[in-house]
Amino acid sequence: MPTIVAILVGLLIGASTGNQFGLVAGPLLGWLLVRVMRQQRDIEALRHEIGASTAPDPVVADVRPSPIAPAPAGATGDAARVEAAIAASMVRQGVAPEDAPAAKAPPPTPAVTRAASPRPNPLAPLRDWFFGGNTIVKAGIAILFVGLAFLAKYAAEHSNVPVEWRLAGIGAVAIALLAVGWRLRTRRAGYAQVLQGGAVALFYLTIFAAFRFYGVLAVGPAFALMVGVAAFSAALAVLQDARALAVVGALGGFAVPLLLSTGGGDQVVLFSYYLILDLGIAAIAWSKSWRSLNLIGFVFTYVVATAWGVLRYRPEDFASSEAFLVAFFLVFVAVLVLPARHAARVSTNAATSGSRSGDAWVNSSLLFGLPTLTFALQYGLVRDTAYGAALSALGLAAFYVGLATWMRRRPALGVTFEASLAIAVVFLTLVIPFALDERSTAGAWTLEAAGLVWIGLRQQRLRPRVFGYALFVVSALTMLYARDRFGPADRVFNAYLWNGVMAGAAALAAALFVHRAVRRFRASTGDPVVVAPLGGEAIAEPLLIGLGTLWLAATAIGQIDVFVRVPWQFAAALATLAVATAAYAALAKRLDWPGIGWPILAAMPIAATVALAQMAGPDTSVLDYGGWWAWPLVFAAHALALAWVAPQWPRGAAHAMHAMGAVMLAFVGALVGRAVTGDTTAVGDPGSAWPWLGWLVVPALLLLVLPRPRTAQLWPVRALPEAYAVTATAAIALCLWGWTLVANAFSDGSAAPLPHLPLVNPLDIGIGVALAAIILALRGPLGAAMGSARVAAWAALSAAGFLWLNAILLRGFFHYGQVPYDLDAWAESFAVQTGLALLWTATALATMWVGARRGARTPWLVGAALLAAVVVKLVFVDLTGAGTVTRIVSFIGVGLGMLVIGYVAPIPSSSSSEPRHVQG
Repeated sequence: MPTIVAILVGLLIGASTGNQFGLVAGPLLGWLLVRVMRQQRDIEALRHEIGASTAPDPVVADVRPSPIAPAPAGATGDAARVEAAIAASMVRQGVAPEDAPAAKAPPPTPAVTRAASPRPNPLAPLRDWFFGGNTIVKAGIAILFVGLAFLAKYAAEHSNVPVEWRLAGIGAVAIALLAVGWRLRTRRAGYAQVLQGGAVALFYLTIFAAFRFYGVLAVGPAFALMVGVAAFSAALAVLQDARALAVVGALGGFAVPLLLSTGGGDQVVLFSYYLILDLGIAAIAWSKSWRSLNLIGFVFTYVVATAWGVLRYRPEDFASSEAFLVAFFLVFVAVLVLPARHAARVSTNAATSGSRSGDAWVNSSLLFGLPTLTFALQYGLVRDTAYGAALSALGLAAFYVGLATWMRRRPALGVTFEASLAIAVVFLTLVIPFALDERSTAGAWTLEAAGLVWIGLRQQRLRPRVFGYALFVVSALTMLYARDRFGPADRVFNAYLWNGVMAGAAALAAALFVHRAVRRFRASTGDPVVVAPLGGEAIAEPLLIGLGTLWLAATAIGQIDVFVRVPWQFAAALATLAVATAAYAALAKRLDWPGIGWPILAAMPIAATVALAQMAGPDTSVLDYGGWWAWPLVFAAHALALAWVAPQWPRGAAHAMHAMGAVMLAFVGALVGRAVTGDTTAVGDPGSAWPWLGWLVVPALLLLVLPRPRTAQLWPVRALPEAYAVTATAAIALCLWGWTLVANAFSDGSAAPLPHLPLVNPLDIGIGVALAAIILALRGPLGAAMGSARVAAWAALSAAGFLWLNAILLRGFFHYGQVPYDLDAWAESFAVQTGLALLWTATALATMWVGARRGARTPWLVGAALLAAVVVKLVFVDLTGAGTVTRIVSFIGVGLGMLVIGYVAPIPSSSSSEPRHVQG
């Protein structure tokens, strides 16, 4: 997670720069920063582990050999001490050594794990140097140095003392400090080293001031003296094993130009001086692994170089600046690698003990920070040169490939070998965006990412795989940026097309590599759950499949949107969907790769979306503008998927695949039927029955056919009969039920040129067929599979039937009573209200009578509730028609109905199935 956050933050910062380099370098720098921090933390944890494993046990250390329990013959070292400690402990507790069977061997020492080590503080070395030891002396030397520097500057501006005497005075102070420090080197080593460090810094100050500000020394003698001081300080530090001396000398040497700067000067002099200092640090690194000294040189050099580049660089300074940058880079590469000489001496012992102490010498700040800052400065030098950044990245990549090749034969450099390969890959990756535009960059990066995933899995190395996965994400963002920058393509065969196809294929290839690696690992271990070394990396397979599919889909949508005319875009989208489905199905069968087929599950929902979008347009027929050939392609590709992919899937996924195909066939058939029957009526008559009937035919036919036993013997139904007889049937039945509600609400039943006859008009016949098909489905396998939900289904079906009866009545008033078929007209018509009251009463009578005859309380209570609604309606609706015949008819009719109900339909007994008459 920290890596992802750093990459995202780097991406945002880089994007804010508004140029290509920022977009690429920002995430890279974020990643490298996290890598540096983690490397530093791991190295410190290893150091702590080594120290903990070699420290003497306090119990063992205090135990002396017991005369009662001597150490066994041949026991030496830690084993003997542990043996003696156990024996002494038993003696103190009154237990004889021979009574304890476990006393023959020392107990196993718990392994020190990295997780148990406290998290190191990355600022601890700096804190320890400044505040450890004699802090007052260190602060005094620093203050003295700064004071002498300011004194020299002030004397140059306000004093008439000859400059030679001033410089000689500072040099005399330095000699005095050096002499005192040398005399005290054996008695008070820490104090003496601080004094010598201050003397070295003052030597630097004197020589630099004599050359740069006063002209007392020429270039040659000044540089010779500086080289001599650098060599002298390095020798003092090495002879006394005095890191503090080297650090103080380096700090003073690097601070001199900054303290004496007047705002002008020649950069050649400045960087030559710094190069001499860095060479001195490299000389010390030959024999000493002093991380703090190396970091001081690195930080000072690159910070000052960056500041000068931002503030003072001019194109005419390119040659000298380039030369110094290359020199600094090579010097610090040497500084990075030289400490491995010491690691090589202890590598054999470390390998024998199982320790990874050989990795402790690695300076992660230099390892990753050096190439990053070097390339950043190099980009500033060549950003206005054609292909300058690309060639620079290529040069750095070649250098690190060569460095890794050299390191491969040296075991002590194992860590830096892997890191150098990773850095080489980074710079090879950067070559692409600097040489090509963003459209071509994305495709090339994905190919590289797929290669990294492949090589990482083949070599069982995590870092290349992680970098490859990250590169896929960065490539996607790059393509989005390219589309925003360059706009749509202007020809069919364009960079978006080639790179989109390339990127999608690369992502799918990487997913295949992960799939095969996981399968091999599972086969070798016999464990169906993927554990180390792949861990949770199996999730990368579906993620890469999804990414590749999205890439291909986005490419196809972009091509269709730009190069296909609007009426034909639906057919083009369907054809593309069919081709993709068939291709994925073929890959799943040919490669025995079920995972590649998962996107096929989205094919039918996407096809339904296309159909709805086409229906919402001016042309509502799905067969227009190529639909007549595109839809058969979609269903043919779906059949291939059912034959080649569904058998490889878990039963649930295959079940969904089969069911979706049947439901989609019903949906498309309904759209085709609506288009066909809609053409038989006058345009602009949405209330006609014919368009509504078109929706019905194919779904109702499928609802009648799918549950049949003979249908279950046909392919593809026989593969999963329950998917068709239960799931698909339930979905179609639900849609038909909803269709009856909507058709009753919005169609007035007109069926010109046929006259309207209640119950035998086309619309009522169609609704009756739909409800009958649903009833038959509920009496078949669907009803058996629904269990307790079957009661709710029958209740919903009854509600649809009741609404149908009301619609029949209302359509009768429309055709024979000239009452408009809308809600406001019904509310204002007392005749309609009277008819509804009588219909509801008759329905309540029938429902309650059936409930009473069968001894079922639920239907009787439903009828009673409907009767109560009639009474409420009489009071609040029909009563407003005072003095009208309709009100009289309403009240009389409802009253008579209630009398009949009370006689023929008493409430059933709650404890018996026999009807119970209500007295009174």
